[in-house]
Amino acid sequence: MAFVFVPPVGLIRRKRIIRVLMRANAYSESTARRLNETGLFNPYAFPFLTRRMVKRHIISVTDDGRYYLNR
Repeated sequence: MAFVFVPPVGLIRRKRIIRVLMRANAYSESTARRLNETGLFNPYAFPFLTRRMVKRHIISVTDDGRYYLNR
């Protein structure tokens, strides 16, 4: 029986989003950034993951679509 490794794509993506927002010093509405401004590869590929991070208060989104980390 062969085992197939399935990488935890959601977890990897979550860590990358957090990392790019940290590097951009996006910790408030005034310093918030759009994901495509942060250099994140294919920034809007996982919209469900981004919405879940907002719902769980890991990140916040401004009215104009910029994101920042909650401390």
